[in-house]
Amino acid sequence: MSHRLKKIIPLSLLDQLTFRWQQVKYAFSNVSFRIAHPQTALPDDYTLYESYLLNYRKYLEDGELTAQEIWESVQQHVPNSPTILDWGCGPSRISRHLQKFTSSANIHASDPNIDTIVWNQKHIPGIHFKVQEIYPPLPFEDVYFDLIIGFSVLTHIRSNDQPKWIEELNRIVKPNGIIWITTHGNHFIKKLSKQQQQQIQSEGIYHTPFSKKGHRMMSTYHLPEKLKMTLAEKFEILEYWDGELHPKKAGKQDLWILRKKKV
Repeated sequence: MSHRLKKIIPLSLLDQLTFRWQQVKYAFSNVSFRIAHPQTALPDDYTLYESYLLNYRKYLEDGELTAQEIWESVQQHVPNSPTILDWGCGPSRISRHLQKFTSSANIHASDPNIDTIVWNQKHIPGIHFKVQEIYPPLPFEDVYFDLIIGFSVLTHIRSNDQPKWIEELNRIVKPNGIIWITTHGNHFIKKLSKQQQQQIQSEGIYHTPFSKKGHRMMSTYHLPEKLKMTLAEKFEILEYWDGELHPKKAGKQDLWILRKKKV
């Protein structure tokens, strides 16, 4: 439905309508959750909506399940006390749970939204949060991380900025380090217009324009075959899961588990 609405409603208006609809839709369950969990730290409604879904229980429960899924899929490839980056962390949906599965890890998280990072720093202990710029470089040293997580980050970066970010991830991950990322693949591509699908087939990538960079209304779609060739230049592809065929893996997004090649 949202793909059809994007064709007839300005994205800025659709954003506000979707936000207000989610406020109404989840009002009762969210109030009930706050009453039952008064000590649980929750971000403001728009931040939660913009980064995931305006559902308090799902924000916490799905975040924990995702953190567990990520850790179980990479733990065999990383050291016992890894240095981890949750790139584009948003309001810590995933990173706030990582310590439950790897208590000895050195966890960092970054996001371009200053207010979100300030909220994280205030409410989520044990993680090193940093503000990042909307363009590379990230505020980290070369070859620093054993594991980089990018859940639904490349999905909201403009087409022409993608190579810069792939190069940046390659810069900060250690040799043999792991990158766990998701993209909008076949499941999402089939919902686009014929013209948009033709562009993806021709260029391998397409993004919907939106004034605010990184916003949920600006979605990017990758042709898996093309992206696989791009990633293979710098990384060994340990696992690839097509979200159309494996919808439970990463919320129907394509999942890529990469290992940086030794030079």
